[in-house]
Amino acid sequence: MTLRLAAAVALLAALSACNALPDDYQPKPKKAQPTARATPIAEPSPVPTMPADNSARLAAARAVVPATLDSYVFDGDDKLIDAPFGPVLLRHGHNPDAGHSEPGVIAAYYLRAEGERFVLVNSYPDAAVSGSFGNLTRWSVSGAFTDLPVVVVEGGGTWQGCTVGLTDLIELRPIGPAVIASITTTFDPSGMTEDGGEAYTGTITDVRRDRGFTVRYKGTDSFAERYVRRGNRFVIEGGESRITGC
Repeated sequence: MTLRLAAAVALLAALSACNALPDDYQPKPKKAQPTARATPIAEPSPVPTMPADNSARLAAARAVVPATLDSYVFDGDDKLIDAPFGPVLLRHGHNPDAGHSEPGVIAAYYLRAEGERFVLVNSYPDAAVSGSFGNLTRWSVSGAFTDLPVVVVEGGGTWQGCTVGLTDLIELRPIGPAVIASITTTFDPSGMTEDGGEAYTGTITDVRRDRGFTVRYKGTDSFAERYVRRGNRFVIEGGESRITGC
């Protein structure tokens, strides 16, 4: 055996002797570590819910708003909608004794749900005003125009032989209703001119949410006008409509 190999063997033997364990060696038991206690999670409080029955919700909403509105009576075609900011009750009011120039109204009542009841937050009795002889023509609620509910109100009348119909778009915002467009959708001056004049009827089509829509007219001539979103309103491209009014 060479001198270098002998030295290596001697070194390994010495290290083994140092690490050798006695015959009666028993490992010491490890000290038990305290078990972490989980913090109990509280059960969530029940979320107040309204009854699933729409008629029951409607009755609950009517119970917290005014039963009458000045000289108007409600037609019974109320709508309770769930806007992103909370429930809104819409009521159509008309005045059976109104004169020619008096309109009908849509009243909006902003509510808050508390369990199976509602609380009145804000009232907007003239959220929409349109029509004549104390009433408007028709109304509906659309989710197509913007991210918020929009009340579509049609009204009009005849003045000195000229018939005009208007369609107003009223957006229900958290801070209150706001008109975002007013469009002439009926124009007929035949009662005020000998030759009858030009008459048109328009229909809102091609609605693109938060971008715009088109009004297509038929009658004496056929044409279309495009409305686009500018800030908080929809405005007609080009600035003016061909329907000039009476």
